[in-house]
Order: sequence, then C-alpha cells, then structure tokens
Amino acid sequence: MQPFGFDHEITDSIVSGRHESWTSLMQLTTAFGDTLPLTIVVIGVFVLAWLAGRIDFAALIVFGSVTGYLLMQLLKLMFARDRPPVEDRLIVVGGHAFPSGHAMLSTVVLGLTVIILHRIYPRVRERAAWLLIGPVLVLLIGFSRVYLGVHWTSDVLAGWLIGLFWVAVCVLVHVRGAKRRQAAREAPKPKTLRSDPASRAR
Repeated sequence: MQPFGFDHEITDSIVSGRHESWTSLMQLTTAFGDTLPLTIVVIGVFVLAWLAGRIDFAALIVFGSVTGYLLMQLLKLMFARDRPPVEDRLIVVGGHAFPSGHAMLSTVVLGLTVIILHRIYPRVRERAAWLLIGPVLVLLIGFSRVYLGVHWTSDVLAGWLIGLFWVAVCVLVHVRGAKRRQAAREAPKPKTLRSDPASRAR
C-alpha cells in the first residue's frame, strides 16, 4: 500500500519545520503510546474496576485492549505499508506503518478508560472536563508519530478511526452482554413440583 499524495506533502512540511524544543516534546509525548505505558493503564483500570465491584468493566478493558492489539497486528500484515524514508525519522522503529499502532491502541485503551471511569465514579462525572485529557493525549500521540517521521498522516488517521470503531464494537458487546445478564436475572424461576406428604403416606 503506497502513501497518498497528501502524506508526502505533510511529511515534507513537518520535516522542514522541525525545531529542537518541539522535537524533545514529541519524543516525550510519543512514549505515552508505547506498549508499556498503555499496559500500565490497562492494569490500573482493571484494578479500579475490580475494586469497584464492576467485573464487567474490568473484563471490558482487557478484552478491548488485547483484541485491539491483535487487530492492529493483523491489519499491518495485510497492508504491509512501508514507513517514511529513514532519513526523515528521528527515532528508530521497525515493522509496517499502516495503521499507526500508537494512534490506534492509544485510542482504544484511553477511549475505554474514559468510558469506564465515567461510568464507575460519580465524582468523575461531576468533573467530566478532566476526561478530555484522554482524547487530547490521543491526538498528541498521533501527531508525534508524523512529526518524528515514523508514520504517514494517513497511518495516524486510520489508526484513530479504526480505534474509535473498535471502542464502539467493544462497548456494544458489553451493553448487549449486560442486557442478557439482566434479562436472565429478571426471568421467572421455574416452579419446583412439591409432592403431597399425604399422597406419599397412602
């Protein structure tokens, strides 16, 4: 899969306008989308959900993150797009470019984190503006990948869109599962047949 025309234009524009202060900031920002930080977030949300008695949300963050990672790897193998030229890269990376794993997985993990924290904690709902940290960080992580020259813009855009799609799929699965469990709890229990003691005495 070849990059689009606007990919080259945006990369050339960013590479020519790089500044040392921005480079340091982007190198720090992109690290938040690495596997280890995102794994720590998943573990943290899992523990918080478990302690809050919401095992369903604990399962949701693990299921969404693991399946999202597998989907990302599958897509990279399918499209097998090369990264931007080595001379444009400011960090060393390997593997295929499309979609951006940092953009996609940060969208999945932080997106589910925002949803779960909003559902679990009333205080978070009262101060919902704090939840904007998640989307803002996702945007910055994606931009950092283009700035550092390790992804084309379309890699990042696809990562965001596929990540949002996967968050929606996971939430839908969770909601349907919750409805089935609720229906099972509310379903009338079958009456047990009790034999008449008098009839047994005959």
